[in-house]
Amino acid sequence: MIIYKTNMIRKNKATVNTKLQLKRNFIGLLFISIFFSAGNFLLAQNNLQYYINSAFRNNPSLKENSNLIRISELDKSLVESQFSLPQISLTSNYLFAPYFNNNGKLITTDPNTNAIGYDISITNGGLYSALLNIEKNIFNWGTVDTYKHQSNLRIESSKNNSEVIKHTLLKDVTEQYLNSYQSQRLYALAKEIADTINNQLKITEDLVNKGFAKQSDYLLLKIEVDNQRILAEQYLSDFRKNLSELNTFCGLQDTSTVRLNGADLNYERVKRESNFYKQFVLDSLLTANQQKIFETKYKPQLNLFLNTGLNAIELEGIQRKFGLSAGMNFSLPLYDGDQKNLTQQQTQISLNTISTFKENQKIILTNKINAAKLEIEFYQQNIKNISNQIGSYKELLKLSEAELVRGQLSIIDYITLIKNYLELKKNEVTTEINYQLAINQYNYWNW
Repeated sequence: MIIYKTNMIRKNKATVNTKLQLKRNFIGLLFISIFFSAGNFLLAQNNLQYYINSAFRNNPSLKENSNLIRISELDKSLVESQFSLPQISLTSNYLFAPYFNNNGKLITTDPNTNAIGYDISITNGGLYSALLNIEKNIFNWGTVDTYKHQSNLRIESSKNNSEVIKHTLLKDVTEQYLNSYQSQRLYALAKEIADTINNQLKITEDLVNKGFAKQSDYLLLKIEVDNQRILAEQYLSDFRKNLSELNTFCGLQDTSTVRLNGADLNYERVKRESNFYKQFVLDSLLTANQQKIFETKYKPQLNLFLNTGLNAIELEGIQRKFGLSAGMNFSLPLYDGDQKNLTQQQTQISLNTISTFKENQKIILTNKINAAKLEIEFYQQNIKNISNQIGSYKELLKLSEAELVRGQLSIIDYITLIKNYLELKKNEVTTEINYQLAINQYNYWNW
């Protein structure tokens, strides 16, 4: 009888030890699954700078501005050719103006009174001309400088436009990259939850078979595994969609799935003189320069000319009709209906319009910067709060582990605690990404 009781005690102890060992295995696998990184589901890795460089390299607007700069550089050479260098041309003319009823002489500079034809003072009877002409404008230094200044302003405007495009691309690509990275992290987290609960499902099945767990626990876990897998697939679909849009932004045709590295944006709190104002300055200078170009026509114009070659009105003795001539043409506009004053008024209205837009831009920048600051401060505090909560949850998990081993906590309650912990981790991911997005907005407007 004593031997039988001793065997029964040993058997009960073995049963308890088995149950405790299964629970310990259960907890061990749980923590391994929770803290195991699921981010290795992708092979190739790309960082934010890779996509920014691709966007700069493939953007058609940047290429267009580069071509506009080259065109404006050629405009300066064109101005030099048009206004500073002499203009050389070759001209040739032949005029046949016959006289009839003129004793058989069709071409002459002395028709008789009975001849029929154009008045000799108009036609001279004919014209034979082959001349080399050279013309040079003398009073044109101001005109050349004004046109060259216009080309320089256009070059500066194109360069500034390129900088604005790059700055906007930097903001847009960074924003899309962060959205894609958030989808990737949420997918990894949802997959981690699904894998964790699936491991517990196998352990629970073994516990059910041995009578240490209820069938309902097993079914609830199975439903939860399916829910988390569906959620993981949704996050994966979102990630692929966001990654496709990111590639579109950057002009990439890559359709492969890659792993994105994290991004840690620099939050610079120093307020700068905004680069957004530079275009308003350039627009004002271009408008004023257009007025100067218009007013160049009121400057005195002096052109020197020289021609040499053949110039004759009769064939007789044409071999001796080679010579040259030189001279000058001077012009000075005196009155054109007060066009100068009218165009000056138009220019001033355009300058006032540019100034109005600049003042409005100041208001927009101030409001955008302040709004971004408030968001950054909010997410900074939120991250701290979530971090404290996660720390508390970790302590709670340790206490719950001991309760679970002692049988004071059910498996379902423990799994619920794990799920709440991982949901908090999701919130942490979303908050961290929103914090980076707020910095991205601040850096864009504070430029």
